[in-house]
Amino acid sequence: MSWQVEWMPSGIISLQRIHWRDGERIDAAVQRFATTGEGDVRRVPADHTGVMRLRVGRYRVLTTLDPWDGVMRVWWVYSL
Repeated sequence: MSWQVEWMPSGIISLQRIHWRDGERIDAAVQRFATTGEGDVRRVPADHTGVMRLRVGRYRVLTTLDPWDGVMRVWWVYSL
């Protein structure tokens, strides 16, 4: 299944605070996962809301998948 990506305001702000080259890699990884399902994705432990974490190098992207709308919402990008 292919997902439509929706960047939430908090996700956009957190992405804008990152160097543009890293931001480009993160966006490419998000688009690749939404299109093909490829990527290092884990469900956030002890969270029953369906939050998933996509690893992109030293960055993590918090997302949710809405199967009814076919939307992948990006909530936050952070660095370890």
